[in-house]
Amino acid sequence: MGKIKSVLSKHTIIPIWIVCFVLASIFVNGFLSVNNLFNVFNQNAMKGIMAIGMTFVIINSYFDMSTCTLVALAASLACGLEASIGMIPGIIVALLVGVLVGCINGFLVAYARINAFVVTLAMMLGCRGVGYIYHAEQSLIPMNTDMGWAFIDFGAGKVGPLSYISIIFIIMLLIAHYVLKYTTHGRNTYAVGGNENSAFNAGINTKRVTFINFVICGFTGALGGVMYAAFSGASTPTLGWPDMHMLVIAGVVLGGTKLTGGVGNIWYTLGGVMLLGVVDNIMNLLNVQTYVNTLITGLIMIGILYLDKVMMNKKTKKANLE
Repeated sequence: MGKIKSVLSKHTIIPIWIVCFVLASIFVNGFLSVNNLFNVFNQNAMKGIMAIGMTFVIINSYFDMSTCTLVALAASLACGLEASIGMIPGIIVALLVGVLVGCINGFLVAYARINAFVVTLAMMLGCRGVGYIYHAEQSLIPMNTDMGWAFIDFGAGKVGPLSYISIIFIIMLLIAHYVLKYTTHGRNTYAVGGNENSAFNAGINTKRVTFINFVICGFTGALGGVMYAAFSGASTPTLGWPDMHMLVIAGVVLGGTKLTGGVGNIWYTLGGVMLLGVVDNIMNLLNVQTYVNTLITGLIMIGILYLDKVMMNKKTKKANLE
């Protein structure tokens, strides 16, 4: 019992999940059905893919504001290039553009030492502008070839109750967990995020670690965009805008990854993203209007973060007394 209490107090997301799940199961009709629960997972898998890369960056003590517009840019390239070079090459180009964006962000932050907020905000505006120009104010639909139809079929495809996109998300989670826990880069990411100067003095190439993490974030942002294009069957210049990056960052932070860096867990990121998904699902089942849903979600996020802060202060005081 003492061990369970220790885990619950250490990881705020667990008791919040339990309370949310129990209350929704009692008071919201249809929430507890198997189909609804899998739908929540499937519908939030794309945000989860993006949150994986964001977890690396935030553990590294930075964050990336360009994710939402990178989603739209990658989706537009995957859809728009299908007619000229084919679906698979178009997807590869979209992912490579994501890597390129991550490289630029990483270089400017890690090597040029420019503030991450300024760099990624500028990149967000740049990607948004390129996306609007490429779309020419039109939606792009990848149906010019058999591969285009197959791409859309992939977005709607399932293995049992899990969508293909969710399966990719699960694979990405496993890879990210392995990298963070069992590789040198993962350990270095925690060290740099915890104290960059100490990590540098210990012989860690802190600039390279930061650069790689921004590249990872760029790749997962582009992959999320490609998956959104497959899921929706089209790309629009406003895809992911204006709050996608905030929801992704919120999911990571709600999962316990500290904005100050050095602390984070990929599985709790999953919990944070899905918690936001569950709240949105509950609001939809209760037929709450969209703007009210947004307000309630924001208030819940503030409440959760405040609770986490209170519990952290209590643990700090207890440690000091001991």
